[in-house]
Amino acid sequence: MGNEPELVELGSLHDVQVDAKGAREEGIGRLGNLVIFIKNAKTRIGNRYRVKVTKVYRTFAYAELADASKKFIGNGSLFK
Repeated sequence: MGNEPELVELGSLHDVQVDAKGAREEGIGRLGNLVIFIKNAKTRIGNRYRVKVTKVYRTFAYAELADASKKFIGNGSLFK
């Protein structure tokens, strides 16, 4: 209770920090032990975003930015 991992399923929304840039030009983040590849987030390393999961596999998932007009920045504050 409280330390339980987030449930990652198709269509779910999560706040994820982009930690690296992938070979296919996507941003890479993590949710617990799951690696998240975020479409169109390649130049946003260090920032946090609300993402929507588009595909889920056993050890990784794909996502896209949920709302391009609102961005979560590194310290977690929200701006428009």
